[in-house]
Amino acid sequence: MAIVKRPKQLKLIENLYAGPNEFWYEDGRPFEGEYHMYDKAVKYYFEGPKWVSRPVAIVPEQTTEFSDPMSVDYTYTNRQRMKLEFEKKTIKGPATIIPQATAKQIDKGIITRFLVVQLNTGQVYEVDEDQYKKYKKSGNPYNKNYNVAKIDWKITGPLFSVYNVQGFAIQDGIYETNLQSIRIILEDLPQLSPLLSNPLLFTMPTAENDLYSDGSFLYLDGQRYVGNYHIHPAKGPMIGSIHTSATHSQLKILL
Repeated sequence: MAIVKRPKQLKLIENLYAGPNEFWYEDGRPFEGEYHMYDKAVKYYFEGPKWVSRPVAIVPEQTTEFSDPMSVDYTYTNRQRMKLEFEKKTIKGPATIIPQATAKQIDKGIITRFLVVQLNTGQVYEVDEDQYKKYKKSGNPYNKNYNVAKIDWKITGPLFSVYNVQGFAIQDGIYETNLQSIRIILEDLPQLSPLLSNPLLFTMPTAENDLYSDGSFLYLDGQRYVGNYHIHPAKGPMIGSIHTSATHSQLKILL
């Protein structure tokens, strides 16, 4: 954008500073340093602390064309074909969320978790349903760099399955149910393992007291725990036969 005259009708803001990964030049190079901007209906950003004639433009979002190897190839191919109207988008990567169970989901005892893996980096994300649908669309060439999955996640009920005297399960446990779901997902997308390492995550198990661990539970630092434990409905398995006001550690299950 060529601006040769100091514009009086625009709101000029000078002496600003951009840190790493905040702005880029229009050719994809990163920008860091002092800049100024014009703030009207659309914001324009330029290199340098003060207004100058013909300032160099910078942009607050790096274009996908320069940020992703697959997009670079896509852009190059279309340029070689002299197809100048090729799709060009700005980076809007997956935004991580923490699932929040609704009252209806708590009554049902199940939530659905939505997961995304970025193939070129291996980065994994827990996302909402809208993002899951967005990255699942096969018509967008940029989505080829992402795989998605969803998993039904048991959040209420006993921590472990309950069996009758004949040995038949009469109530499915959170641990066994979620562990089975995890194994199915990881067969196809093992990259998602960092998000699925804890089958008790986001759960609210039925409270129980006076239980015993033979070493199948671990301290949070990974050491095996042998001894009495109880199940807290919000914190899960914890050291001690019953819950008290004294400080006592949570436990995790040995997978």
